Amino acid sequence: MDTGTEQTAAAEVAEHHRFIEAWLRGTADPGRLAEFVEMHTPDFTLCGPDGGAVGRDAIASGFGAGHGTAPGISVEIRGARLVAAEGDLVVAAYEEHQEAPPSIRRSTVVFTRDPGARNGLRWKHLHETWIMPPAG
Repeated sequence: MDTGTEQTAAAEVAEHHRFIEAWLRGTADPGRLAEFVEMHTPDFTLCGPDGGAVGRDAIASGFGAGHGTAPGISVEIRGARLVAAEGDLVVAAYEEHQEAPPSIRRSTVVFTRDPGARNGLRWKHLHETWIMPPAG
């Protein structure tokens, strides 16, 4: 495997989730929402851990409304690894551990290479599966 690509993908996953954590805590600048949305391709899809699928526009509106809604949340990425890299596509997998409330999900992301994107990668598809859903 290409260790440079693996490190880049892991860095992108970590940075993306640091922003998500800061957004939900309410510590991220609200003016950065557009920058976050632009990190996803126009045809981005998220298959959430409960099986629902949404596109980039739904992410923008739903995520935007979540600013400051989880002030105690912490998000930790573990085990980020490269699954495949071919041409313009990069596939990575990782675990996302959240606290407040505790939950764990296993995720697989498909990136498209884009020199204009942070870390040269733009989010094209994300599939999440519960390892441990939040209680309740």
